[in-house]
Amino acid sequence: MTELDAAFEAATKNPEKQSAYYDLFLNSEIYIPTHDVPSQDRRRRAVENETISPVIVASEGKSYLMLFDNRERLVAWAKREIGFTAILGHVIVEMMNPDIHWALNVGTDHVKVFVPEEIRWLKESVFRSKQASLSKGTTVLVGAPPKIPAGLIEAMTRNLERNSEVAEAYLGQVHYVKEGEVPHLALVLRTSASPPSVIDAIRKDLATASRGYLVKDQYIDIFVDDGKGVGAEVTKSVKPFYVRKTGR
Repeated sequence: MTELDAAFEAATKNPEKQSAYYDLFLNSEIYIPTHDVPSQDRRRRAVENETISPVIVASEGKSYLMLFDNRERLVAWAKREIGFTAILGHVIVEMMNPDIHWALNVGTDHVKVFVPEEIRWLKESVFRSKQASLSKGTTVLVGAPPKIPAGLIEAMTRNLERNSEVAEAYLGQVHYVKEGEVPHLALVLRTSASPPSVIDAIRKDLATASRGYLVKDQYIDIFVDDGKGVGAEVTKSVKPFYVRKTGR
C-alpha cells in the first residue's frame, strides 16, 4: 500500500479526510503513460505551453486518462514497453482536459476515478493557490511569524528537495499596511533559476504544497530574493529554515 492508497482509504471511510487526500495527490509525483517511448526516464517540471501525448483509454462510452503513483504500477498495467512522464499532481490538474475522466492506479485494490466535475473543482482550487502566492503589496511590516502551522515546514522542505535550483528558503511574516489586510506568511527563495517559466513553476509547486496546512483565508506570499524589497527584508529578519547541502 502506498501513501496515496492509505490516504484514499482513509478519505473513503471519513469524508473529513478528503481534503488531506486531495492535497497529497496534488503534491505527489504521478506517472502518465504516453504514446512516445523516450530514450531515458522522463521526470520533469512542466512549464507554460508544454504538451504531452498521454494514453487515453475508452471504456463504456467514457474516456479515461490513466494515472499511476509509481512506475511499477504503470508497467504492470501496460504489460509492454511504454513511455511515461512523471510530474506533480497539481501540474496534471493545470495541464489536462477536465472534460474526461481520470483513472488512478487501475489494476490495484485502490482505484480512484476522478470525474469531470471533481477535476474542475481541483483546477479552481489550484488556481486560487496560485493567485494567493503571487499577490502584491506596497508598504509592509516584516518579522518572524509568531506561529507556524504544524507540518508546513516539513511539507515545504520535501518540495524544495525536488526543486534543485533553490539554495535557501526563509519563512517570515508580513503585514501589508492597508485597510482590510491582516498579517500573513511570506516565503522567500534564493535560487539559481532565471527563466520566468521555471520560477513560476517553483512558485506553483510551493503554493500547492502549503495549501493543506493553512486555515481558511490564510495564504503565503512567495518571493524570489533579488536583494531588495520585501524578500530582502525577510531574509534579514529570520534565519533560513532550508539550506541545500552541497552536491545534493
